[in-house]
Amino acid sequence: MTARSIKLFFARWKYLMFACCITYLLVIYAPISKSEQKDWKEGEIELSNDHELDVPILQKEELKPQQRPSFEENVPKKKTFNFNPVGKEPFDVEEVLTSSDIKLEERMTATVIPGQKRLILSWNAGHSQDNLQGCPDWNCEFTQVRARAPDADAVLIAHMDNDFVPKPNQYVVYFSQESPANSGIQIPRPDYINMTLGFRHDTPAGSPYGYTVKLGAKSRKTGQVVDANLVNGKAKGAAWFVSHCQTNSKREDFVKKLQKHLQIDIYGGCGPMKCARGDSKCDTMLDTDYHFYVTFENSICEDYVTEKLWKSGYQNTIIPLVLKRKLVEPFVPPNSFIAIDDFKSVKEMGDYLNYLMNNKTAYMEYFEWRHDYKVVFLDGSHHDVLERPWGFCQVCRMAWTEPRQKVLIPNWDAYWRQTCEKDGTLVDSIPLD
Repeated sequence: MTARSIKLFFARWKYLMFACCITYLLVIYAPISKSEQKDWKEGEIELSNDHELDVPILQKEELKPQQRPSFEENVPKKKTFNFNPVGKEPFDVEEVLTSSDIKLEERMTATVIPGQKRLILSWNAGHSQDNLQGCPDWNCEFTQVRARAPDADAVLIAHMDNDFVPKPNQYVVYFSQESPANSGIQIPRPDYINMTLGFRHDTPAGSPYGYTVKLGAKSRKTGQVVDANLVNGKAKGAAWFVSHCQTNSKREDFVKKLQKHLQIDIYGGCGPMKCARGDSKCDTMLDTDYHFYVTFENSICEDYVTEKLWKSGYQNTIIPLVLKRKLVEPFVPPNSFIAIDDFKSVKEMGDYLNYLMNNKTAYMEYFEWRHDYKVVFLDGSHHDVLERPWGFCQVCRMAWTEPRQKVLIPNWDAYWRQTCEKDGTLVDSIPLD
C-alpha cells in the first residue's frame, strides 16, 4: 500500500475510528452497577469453589523439597524375617512361594506359654528332637515313647497300627515323602487324618524338599547374578542322574524321544555313564559342562516335586527341565525352568533347547530370578531356621494354637489317591514332530 493510499484511508474513516476508540474507553472504565457487581462476585465465588474441590492449589511453602509428599513413604513396607542358617549367609525373607493360604508371618510365630511344653509323638514315623531345631524357642518336646500317647498334642504315623487310638483334640499327622502312586495308608475312616507332613503344600504341616523365598529389599542382588564365563564354557546338552528306570510317568520314554534332537547324558543305574552319589565333581560338572538338567518325576501327582529339582536343578547354574508346568510353577521362581508341556512336539522342544545353547544371552535370562528370589534346599540332615516355616515346627506351632485349630482331611482318597495322572498320560500326548 502506497503512502498516498494510507493518507486517503485515514481521511475517509478518521471520524469512525475516533468514535470506536471513545466507545471502547467508556466500556473499560465505566463504573459497574451494584447488581452487576453482585452477579460477578457470586460467579467468581462459585468458580473458586469449583477449583478448590477439583484442583487443590498448593501454597509456595508446600513446594519446598523437604515438604513434598514422598510416594515411597506412603507405600506400606512388607514385614520381613531374617533367616540366619548355620554356616550360611543370612538373608531377609519377604514371602514364601506356596499354594497354601498360611502367610509367612503366621508360620514364623507361635503363641508359647512360658513354663509349659507341647508334646509331639512319633508312633512309627521315626525322627527325633533334632527335627525341631528350627524352632527350639517354641518349647515342643519330641518323643517315640508310645506310653505317652494320651498326653501328646500331635501323633505322627507312617502306616496304620491298630494299637494306636487317637484321643479327642489330638492331631493325627501322616508322614510320607513318597508319591501317592507308590505309597499310601489304609485308614479306618475317611476323616481319620488331620494333616500330612510331606511334599504337599495344602496342609499346615507341609514339608517340601525345598522352597522359594522372595527376598527382602536389603537382600536383593544387583548387577550380574551368573558367571558369563561359566555359561560360555558350557558345551553339552542335558544331564540326567537316575536309578529308577521304569516309572508311572513314562519319563524314560520321553527322554529317549528327546535324545533324537538333544544330547542327553544319563548317569546312574539307568544309563551308561557313572558319577558317584555325593561326589562334588558331579555338581561341578553340571555347572561347567551342561546347559540343562532333567528333573522329571517318576509320577505326576499334585505338588509332588522332589530333591531332583530343589537340589541339582536350582543349586547349580543350570536350567531344570520339568514334566508339567502346573506342577511346579506355584513354588519356583518365575522364568526359571522349561516344561515339556509348553511345546507342541518333542522336536519343537529340542529345537528350542538347541537355540538356547547357541544363544547364551537368551540362556542367561533364565537366571534373572536370582536378583529377587532365593531357592532353599532342605536336605533333611541339617536342622535350623530354614525349616521353621515347614514340617515339624508347624506341627509344634499348631499344638500351641488356642483354641485348638480344627484341621481335617474329610476325604482321604480324594486328597491322596486320586491326585495322580494315569500312567503316561502326559508323555503319550506329546507327538514326536
